[in-house]
Amino acid sequence: MKLKLSEIYDFFKNEYLKDSDVFVTGVSIDTRTINPGDIFFAIEGENFDGHTFVNKALEAKAVAAVCSKKVDYYDDKIIYVENTLKALQDLARYYRLSLNIPFVSVTGSNGKTTTKEYINAALSSSFKIGCTKGNLNNQTGVPLTIFSIDEDSKAAVIEMGMNNMGEISKLASIVIPHIAVITNIGTSHIGRLGSRENIFIAKTEVLNYINNGFLVVNSDDDMLSSLVTNDKYTVIRTGIKADNLDYAAKNIVLNEDNTYSFTVRDTRIKLSIPGIHNVNNALLAFAVADILKADRNKAGKALGSCVNQKMRTQISDINGYVVINDAYNANYDSMRASIDILKKYRNRRVAVLGDMLELGEYEKVLHEKTGEYLAESGIDILIAVGKNAANYKKGALNNGMNEDNIFIYDDLIQAKRFIKDIIYKGDSILIKGSRGSSMEKIMEIFEGDEV
Repeated sequence: MKLKLSEIYDFFKNEYLKDSDVFVTGVSIDTRTINPGDIFFAIEGENFDGHTFVNKALEAKAVAAVCSKKVDYYDDKIIYVENTLKALQDLARYYRLSLNIPFVSVTGSNGKTTTKEYINAALSSSFKIGCTKGNLNNQTGVPLTIFSIDEDSKAAVIEMGMNNMGEISKLASIVIPHIAVITNIGTSHIGRLGSRENIFIAKTEVLNYINNGFLVVNSDDDMLSSLVTNDKYTVIRTGIKADNLDYAAKNIVLNEDNTYSFTVRDTRIKLSIPGIHNVNNALLAFAVADILKADRNKAGKALGSCVNQKMRTQISDINGYVVINDAYNANYDSMRASIDILKKYRNRRVAVLGDMLELGEYEKVLHEKTGEYLAESGIDILIAVGKNAANYKKGALNNGMNEDNIFIYDDLIQAKRFIKDIIYKGDSILIKGSRGSSMEKIMEIFEGDEV
């Protein structure tokens, strides 16, 4: 980032104060990570108020602080605005427009972060790009990501998350994508939004902000396949099963390590991340790289070198156990995808599942359906933890799983106490649940001396 402080004063229509002819080198909302030369935005959250940290930010050599409250600041380097979050977003949009490069937005119910990392790898194989770090994909994370993009980047990849209607619209108005990628329309946040149809409406808010660009979709998704080219954007269709695809996976092979190889546009790709759904994610990335004229062979090799992020289908051999740590988050669709990975293993297969959250009125039925799918897939052992453990069990029993192979526990403490008596060396074990379920704590069993 390279903006003069005087330019920011102008943007917010504040009077220049001393030392305004300096460059701002970054933007911060957290004094724990602030650097000298940053500008600090005092964001008000549910559990904190950034205004209480303004003096600390200035002590840390912030060049200025953007505030909405007039309190006792010991320095005069204050820029006053009505709403600091809106100010952060408005300045991010201003900076984004100063960067004359294509922006790629990534949204969808599942696979956003993996697809973003695939796109990052494919594009980075040919030129320098800026990209969302981790999953900074919300109303503050997206602006902060934009400020982190260097002036010499040739493109930017921005992940956009949401919880409610209108949030994608707000983020897309900041990002203004040349290429919008939508991975799929699933059941994530269905408890808030009420139906897949409403989730589709929320995710496709991004379409209003593409101008003479591209919409890249997974056409294996029944809802996304309905989108068509118009005068604002060209629809690029990717997939495995659908017809009339622009980028289709051909000659798909399941490798011994449960990863997949496939061919797209005469480029052979061997993925390092397991799961057939990641073929779809990689196709989206390859299409984006092709649109932006990255070298196809370099892009294909880069996709193959990608490994999963922490707690996202991380597969490890730990003390004789094959552990699939997919504990970062869960919804019904991602549960099925993870079960599909587990069922490919030949040894005894164990699913350790926590609650799926934010399902609202669908909570009971989707936990039961997950249990049914688990049994249908031939999983040998179910260990269910949390308030929906009985619903997982009911579904598994409905589809014929032996009750002796189902174990339910109220909480993680109880589960960790007994799990060592259920699992054996050589088992393949899936660990998954929503973020609030903290299922990664089960990993302590395998990494310590408890087993």
